[in-house]
Amino acid sequence: MHNNLIAAAIGVTVGVISAASIFIYRKILANQQYSTTISDLDAANKRIDELQTELEALRLQLKQQKKKRKISRKFNSNDSTYTLDNDTDIDVFSTTTDIGDDEFYDCSDGESIVSDSDLRISDELNQLDIILKEIDEQLNDQFDVKTYYILQTLVRSHPDNVEVVWRFTRASYHYAEAQIDKNIRKLIILEGIQQCERIIENRKADLYKWYAILIGLHGDYLSVPDKIKNGIVFKKYVELALEMQPDDFELHYLLGRFKYEIANLSWIEKKVATLFEIPNVSIEETLICFETAARLGSTNPYTQLYISKCYIALKKYTFAIDSLKEILGKPIVSADDEKVHTEASKLLDKYSGYSS
Repeated sequence: MHNNLIAAAIGVTVGVISAASIFIYRKILANQQYSTTISDLDAANKRIDELQTELEALRLQLKQQKKKRKISRKFNSNDSTYTLDNDTDIDVFSTTTDIGDDEFYDCSDGESIVSDSDLRISDELNQLDIILKEIDEQLNDQFDVKTYYILQTLVRSHPDNVEVVWRFTRASYHYAEAQIDKNIRKLIILEGIQQCERIIENRKADLYKWYAILIGLHGDYLSVPDKIKNGIVFKKYVELALEMQPDDFELHYLLGRFKYEIANLSWIEKKVATLFEIPNVSIEETLICFETAARLGSTNPYTQLYISKCYIALKKYTFAIDSLKEILGKPIVSADDEKVHTEASKLLDKYSGYSS
Protein backbone atom coordinates (compact mmCIF):
# COMPACT_ATOMS: atom_id res chain seq x y z
CA MET A 1 0.00 0.00 0.00
CA HIS A 2 2.86 2.31 0.72
CA ASN A 3 5.64 1.55 -1.81
CA ASN A 4 8.25 3.03 0.49
CA LEU A 5 6.20 6.05 1.49
CA ILE A 6 9.12 8.05 2.73
CA ALA A 7 12.28 8.25 0.62
CA ALA A 8 14.54 9.53 3.40
CA ALA A 9 15.69 7.02 6.04
CA ILE A 10 17.28 7.53 9.42
CA GLY A 11 21.00 7.02 10.03
CA VAL A 12 22.93 7.70 13.24
CA THR A 13 26.63 7.67 14.07
CA VAL A 14 28.47 6.40 17.09
CA GLY A 15 27.99 9.88 18.58
CA VAL A 16 24.32 9.12 19.26
CA ILE A 17 25.22 5.89 21.05
CA SER A 18 27.76 7.84 23.10
CA ALA A 19 25.12 10.41 24.03
CA ALA A 20 22.72 7.63 25.04
CA SER A 21 25.44 6.00 27.14
CA ILE A 22 26.12 9.29 28.94
CA PHE A 23 22.42 9.74 29.58
CA ILE A 24 21.98 6.23 31.08
CA TYR A 25 25.21 6.54 33.10
CA ARG A 26 24.14 9.85 34.62
CA LYS A 27 20.79 8.41 35.54
CA ILE A 28 22.36 5.44 37.34
CA LEU A 29 24.97 7.66 39.01
CA ALA A 30 22.29 10.06 40.25
CA ASN A 31 20.43 7.17 41.90
CA GLN A 32 23.62 5.90 43.50
CA GLN A 33 24.44 9.37 44.82
CA TYR A 34 20.99 9.71 46.32
CA SER A 35 21.28 6.33 48.07
CA THR A 36 24.74 7.17 49.40
CA THR A 37 23.55 10.54 50.74
CA ILE A 38 20.77 8.92 52.71
CA SER A 39 22.98 6.24 54.23
CA ASP A 40 25.96 8.47 54.98
CA LEU A 41 25.13 10.56 58.06
CA ASP A 42 28.22 12.74 57.82
CA ALA A 43 27.42 13.70 54.24
CA ALA A 44 23.85 14.47 55.25
CA ASN A 45 24.99 16.73 58.06
CA LYS A 46 27.37 18.50 55.71
CA ARG A 47 24.53 19.09 53.27
CA ILE A 48 22.37 20.50 56.07
CA ASP A 49 25.11 22.96 56.99
CA GLU A 50 25.36 24.03 53.34
CA LEU A 51 21.61 24.53 53.15
CA GLN A 52 21.65 26.59 56.34
CA THR A 53 24.38 28.81 54.90
CA GLU A 54 22.38 29.25 51.70
CA LEU A 55 19.28 30.05 53.74
CA GLU A 56 21.12 32.71 55.73
CA ALA A 57 22.34 34.31 52.49
CA LEU A 58 18.83 34.30 51.10
CA ARG A 59 17.48 35.81 54.35
CA LEU A 60 19.98 38.64 54.17
CA GLN A 61 19.17 39.25 50.53
CA LEU A 62 15.46 39.45 51.28
CA LYS A 63 16.04 41.81 54.19
CA GLN A 64 18.12 44.08 51.99
CA GLN A 65 15.32 44.17 49.47
CA LYS A 66 12.96 45.06 52.36
CA LYS A 67 10.21 42.95 50.92
CA LYS A 68 7.72 41.27 53.09
CA ARG A 69 5.41 38.41 52.46
CA LYS A 70 1.84 38.04 53.48
CA ILE A 71 1.01 34.59 54.65
CA SER A 72 -2.16 32.89 55.71
CA ARG A 73 -1.51 30.38 58.39
CA LYS A 74 -3.87 27.92 59.95
CA PHE A 75 -2.93 26.02 63.08
CA ASN A 76 -5.00 23.02 64.17
CA SER A 77 -4.75 21.77 67.75
CA ASN A 78 -7.16 19.13 68.95
CA ASP A 79 -10.66 20.55 68.33
CA SER A 80 -9.63 24.21 68.19
CA THR A 81 -8.45 26.20 65.21
CA TYR A 82 -6.30 29.30 65.21
CA THR A 83 -6.12 31.55 62.14
CA LEU A 84 -3.53 34.28 61.66
CA ASP A 85 -4.89 37.62 60.48
CA ASN A 86 -4.47 37.82 56.68
CA ASP A 87 -3.47 41.48 56.89
CA THR A 88 -0.53 40.89 59.26
CA ASP A 89 2.83 41.61 57.62
CA ILE A 90 5.48 39.03 58.48
CA ASP A 91 9.04 38.60 57.30
CA VAL A 92 8.97 34.96 56.29
CA PHE A 93 12.58 34.32 57.13
CA SER A 94 12.64 36.27 60.39
CA THR A 95 10.14 34.09 62.22
CA THR A 96 11.56 31.38 64.48
CA THR A 97 8.33 29.40 64.47
CA ASP A 98 8.41 26.06 62.61
CA ILE A 99 6.59 26.38 59.31
CA GLY A 100 3.73 23.97 58.64
CA ASP A 101 3.04 22.03 55.46
CA ASP A 102 -0.17 23.91 54.74
CA GLU A 103 1.33 27.40 54.49
CA PHE A 104 1.34 29.37 51.28
CA TYR A 105 4.11 31.78 50.27
CA ASP A 106 3.58 34.51 47.75
CA CYS A 107 6.98 34.67 46.02
CA SER A 108 5.78 37.28 43.57
CA ASP A 109 9.30 38.33 42.58
CA GLY A 110 9.85 34.98 40.92
CA GLU A 111 12.37 33.59 43.45
CA SER A 112 12.24 29.86 44.10
CA ILE A 113 14.27 27.13 45.71
CA VAL A 114 14.96 24.25 43.31
CA SER A 115 15.59 20.84 44.82
CA ASP A 116 18.37 18.47 43.83
CA SER A 117 15.69 16.12 42.51
CA ASP A 118 14.30 18.83 40.21
CA LEU A 119 17.78 19.61 38.92
CA ARG A 120 18.46 15.93 38.30
CA ILE A 121 15.23 15.50 36.34
CA SER A 122 15.97 18.64 34.34
CA ASP A 123 19.43 17.33 33.51
CA GLU A 124 17.99 14.01 32.33
CA LEU A 125 15.46 15.76 30.10
CA ASN A 126 18.23 17.90 28.60
CA GLN A 127 20.26 14.79 27.81
CA LEU A 128 17.19 13.20 26.22
CA ASP A 129 16.64 16.28 24.07
CA ILE A 130 20.25 16.05 22.88
CA ILE A 131 19.83 12.40 21.87
CA LEU A 132 16.58 13.06 19.99
CA LYS A 133 18.06 16.10 18.27
CA GLU A 134 21.07 14.12 17.08
CA ILE A 135 18.82 11.36 15.77
CA ASP A 136 16.80 13.93 13.80
CA GLU A 137 19.86 15.78 12.50
CA GLN A 138 21.74 12.72 11.30
CA LEU A 139 19.21 11.57 8.74
CA ASN A 140 20.62 10.06 5.58
CA ASP A 141 19.59 7.74 2.77
CA GLN A 142 20.28 4.52 4.65
CA PHE A 143 18.56 3.34 7.81
CA ASP A 144 20.85 2.31 10.67
CA VAL A 145 19.44 -0.39 12.94
CA LYS A 146 21.22 1.22 15.93
CA THR A 147 18.62 3.99 15.74
CA TYR A 148 15.84 1.50 16.35
CA TYR A 149 17.52 -0.08 19.37
CA ILE A 150 18.44 3.27 20.93
CA LEU A 151 14.82 4.43 20.64
CA GLN A 152 13.52 1.05 21.83
CA THR A 153 15.56 1.53 25.02
CA LEU A 154 14.38 5.11 25.42
CA VAL A 155 10.73 4.28 24.87
CA ARG A 156 10.89 1.74 27.69
CA SER A 157 12.37 4.24 30.12
CA HIS A 158 10.13 7.09 28.87
CA PRO A 159 6.89 5.28 27.88
CA ASP A 160 4.73 8.40 28.15
CA ASN A 161 7.05 10.78 26.31
CA VAL A 162 5.34 11.49 23.00
CA GLU A 163 8.56 12.81 21.44
CA VAL A 164 10.27 9.49 22.10
CA VAL A 165 7.30 7.33 21.09
CA TRP A 166 6.67 8.90 17.67
CA ARG A 167 10.36 8.65 16.78
CA PHE A 168 10.34 5.01 17.83
CA THR A 169 7.34 4.49 15.57
CA ARG A 170 9.21 6.09 12.68
CA ALA A 171 12.21 3.84 13.35
CA SER A 172 9.86 0.83 13.52
CA TYR A 173 8.64 1.63 10.01
CA HIS A 174 12.16 1.72 8.56
CA TYR A 175 13.31 -1.33 10.50
CA ALA A 176 10.24 -3.31 9.43
CA GLU A 177 10.82 -2.38 5.80
CA ALA A 178 14.38 -3.70 6.04
CA GLN A 179 13.19 -7.17 7.12
CA ILE A 180 13.01 -10.19 4.84
CA ASP A 181 11.23 -12.43 7.33
CA LYS A 182 7.55 -11.45 7.25
CA ASN A 183 6.92 -12.68 10.80
CA ILE A 184 9.70 -10.54 12.25
CA ARG A 185 8.42 -7.62 10.18
CA LYS A 186 4.95 -8.10 11.65
CA LEU A 187 6.26 -8.15 15.23
CA ILE A 188 8.17 -4.90 14.69
CA ILE A 189 5.07 -3.25 13.20
CA LEU A 190 2.85 -4.41 16.07
CA GLU A 191 5.26 -3.17 18.73
CA GLY A 192 5.29 0.27 17.12
CA ILE A 193 1.48 0.30 16.91
CA GLN A 194 1.10 -0.74 20.54
CA GLN A 195 3.46 1.97 21.75
CA CYS A 196 1.45 4.57 19.84
CA GLU A 197 -1.91 3.34 21.07
CA ARG A 198 -0.85 3.67 24.71
CA ILE A 199 -0.55 7.45 24.33
CA ILE A 200 -2.77 8.04 21.30
CA GLU A 201 -4.83 10.60 23.26
CA ASN A 202 -1.87 12.98 22.92
CA ARG A 203 -2.55 15.38 20.05
CA LYS A 204 0.69 15.21 18.10
CA ALA A 205 0.84 15.31 14.30
CA ASP A 206 3.99 13.18 14.03
CA LEU A 207 2.53 10.56 16.36
CA TYR A 208 -0.63 10.32 14.27
CA LYS A 209 1.27 10.25 10.98
CA TRP A 210 3.60 7.40 11.87
CA TYR A 211 0.83 5.52 13.63
CA ALA A 212 -1.19 5.69 10.40
CA ILE A 213 1.82 4.49 8.38
CA LEU A 214 2.26 1.43 10.60
CA ILE A 215 -1.49 0.79 10.41
CA GLY A 216 -1.08 0.77 6.62
CA LEU A 217 1.78 -1.73 6.82
CA HIS A 218 -0.20 -3.97 9.14
CA GLY A 219 -2.88 -4.26 6.46
CA ASP A 220 -0.60 -6.73 4.64
CA TYR A 221 -1.44 -9.29 7.34
CA LEU A 222 -5.21 -8.81 7.46
CA SER A 223 -8.28 -10.22 5.75
CA VAL A 224 -10.16 -8.03 3.27
CA PRO A 225 -12.83 -6.90 5.81
CA ASP A 226 -10.13 -6.09 8.37
CA LYS A 227 -8.12 -4.25 5.74
CA ILE A 228 -11.11 -2.03 5.09
CA LYS A 229 -11.49 -1.35 8.84
CA ASN A 230 -7.78 -0.66 8.95
CA GLY A 231 -8.19 1.81 6.11
CA ILE A 232 -10.74 3.77 8.14
CA VAL A 233 -8.28 4.09 11.03
CA PHE A 234 -5.51 5.05 8.59
CA LYS A 235 -7.61 7.82 7.03
CA LYS A 236 -8.77 9.13 10.43
CA TYR A 237 -5.28 9.69 11.79
CA VAL A 238 -3.83 11.07 8.57
CA GLU A 239 -6.62 13.66 8.52
CA LEU A 240 -6.14 14.46 12.21
CA ALA A 241 -2.43 14.97 11.59
CA LEU A 242 -3.20 17.21 8.61
CA GLU A 243 -5.40 19.43 10.80
CA MET A 244 -2.37 20.12 12.96
CA GLN A 245 0.27 20.06 10.24
CA PRO A 246 -1.35 21.12 6.95
CA ASP A 247 1.97 21.81 5.18
CA ASP A 248 3.32 18.26 5.61
CA PHE A 249 3.64 16.94 2.05
CA GLU A 250 4.04 13.36 3.28
CA LEU A 251 0.58 13.50 4.86
CA HIS A 252 -0.98 14.79 1.63
CA TYR A 253 0.72 11.97 -0.26
CA LEU A 254 -0.57 9.38 2.24
CA LEU A 255 -4.12 10.69 1.97
CA GLY A 256 -3.78 10.67 -1.81
CA ARG A 257 -2.74 7.02 -1.80
CA PHE A 258 -5.75 6.10 0.31
CA LYS A 259 -8.13 8.01 -1.93
CA TYR A 260 -6.53 6.57 -5.06
CA GLU A 261 -7.15 3.01 -3.83
CA ILE A 262 -10.79 3.82 -2.98
CA ALA A 263 -11.40 5.65 -6.28
CA ASN A 264 -10.14 2.64 -8.24
CA LEU A 265 -12.27 0.02 -6.51
CA SER A 266 -14.65 -1.94 -8.70
CA TRP A 267 -18.38 -1.27 -8.49
CA ILE A 268 -18.91 -4.30 -6.22
CA GLU A 269 -15.93 -3.39 -4.04
CA LYS A 270 -17.28 0.12 -3.61
CA LYS A 271 -20.62 -1.29 -2.48
CA VAL A 272 -18.81 -3.36 0.14
CA ALA A 273 -16.78 -0.33 1.20
CA THR A 274 -19.94 1.70 1.83
CA LEU A 275 -20.99 -0.93 4.38
CA PHE A 276 -17.95 0.16 6.40
CA GLU A 277 -18.90 3.84 5.97
CA ILE A 278 -16.08 4.57 3.55
CA PRO A 279 -17.35 7.35 1.26
CA ASN A 280 -16.85 7.34 -2.48
CA VAL A 281 -13.85 9.32 -3.63
CA SER A 282 -13.28 10.89 -7.05
CA ILE A 283 -10.05 10.92 -9.04
CA GLU A 284 -10.23 14.73 -9.02
CA GLU A 285 -10.06 14.71 -5.20
CA THR A 286 -7.19 12.26 -5.33
CA LEU A 287 -5.26 14.39 -7.83
CA ILE A 288 -5.55 17.41 -5.53
CA CYS A 289 -3.83 15.48 -2.74
CA PHE A 290 -0.87 14.48 -4.93
CA GLU A 291 -0.56 17.92 -6.51
CA THR A 292 -0.60 19.53 -3.06
CA ALA A 293 2.15 17.16 -1.91
CA ALA A 294 4.22 18.09 -4.98
CA ARG A 295 3.62 21.80 -4.47
CA LEU A 296 4.76 21.54 -0.85
CA GLY A 297 8.03 19.94 -1.94
CA SER A 298 7.47 16.19 -1.88
CA THR A 299 10.70 14.27 -2.54
CA ASN A 300 8.89 10.97 -2.94
CA PRO A 301 9.26 9.84 -6.60
CA TYR A 302 5.89 8.12 -6.42
CA THR A 303 4.13 11.46 -6.01
CA GLN A 304 4.74 12.43 -9.64
CA LEU A 305 3.91 8.92 -10.83
CA TYR A 306 0.49 9.03 -9.20
CA ILE A 307 -0.15 12.46 -10.62
CA SER A 308 0.44 10.88 -14.05
CA LYS A 309 -1.90 8.01 -13.22
CA CYS A 310 -4.64 10.41 -12.14
CA TYR A 311 -4.34 12.30 -15.45
CA ILE A 312 -4.62 9.00 -17.32
CA ALA A 313 -7.75 8.06 -15.32
CA LEU A 314 -9.23 11.46 -16.18
CA LYS A 315 -8.26 10.93 -19.84
CA LYS A 316 -6.09 14.03 -19.78
CA TYR A 317 -3.40 12.26 -21.78
CA THR A 318 -1.42 15.34 -22.79
CA PHE A 319 -0.91 16.26 -19.12
CA ALA A 320 -0.15 12.63 -18.31
CA ILE A 321 2.50 12.36 -21.04
CA ASP A 322 4.16 15.61 -19.91
CA SER A 323 4.19 14.34 -16.34
CA LEU A 324 5.70 11.00 -17.34
CA LYS A 325 8.40 12.70 -19.39
CA GLU A 326 9.22 14.85 -16.38
CA ILE A 327 9.78 11.69 -14.34
CA LEU A 328 11.99 10.10 -16.96
CA GLY A 329 14.05 13.28 -17.20
CA LYS A 330 15.17 12.99 -13.59
CA PRO A 331 18.28 11.02 -12.56
CA ILE A 332 18.02 7.63 -10.86
CA VAL A 333 19.60 7.84 -7.42
CA SER A 334 17.63 5.24 -5.44
CA ALA A 335 15.83 1.92 -5.79
CA ASP A 336 12.50 3.78 -5.65
CA ASP A 337 13.62 6.05 -8.50
CA GLU A 338 14.41 3.01 -10.59
CA LYS A 339 10.99 1.43 -9.93
CA VAL A 340 9.21 4.68 -10.76
CA HIS A 341 11.23 5.13 -13.97
CA THR A 342 10.40 1.58 -15.08
CA GLU A 343 6.67 2.05 -14.52
CA ALA A 344 6.65 5.55 -16.04
CA SER A 345 8.41 4.22 -19.16
CA LYS A 346 5.76 1.51 -19.62
CA LEU A 347 2.92 4.02 -19.19
CA LEU A 348 4.51 6.43 -21.65
CA ASP A 349 4.84 3.68 -24.26
CA LYS A 350 1.20 2.76 -23.75
CA TYR A 351 -0.32 6.26 -23.85
CA SER A 352 2.08 8.25 -26.00
CA GLY A 353 -0.27 7.86 -28.99
CA TYR A 354 -3.27 9.27 -27.11
CA SER A 355 -4.38 12.88 -27.34
CA SER A 356 -6.55 14.89 -24.96
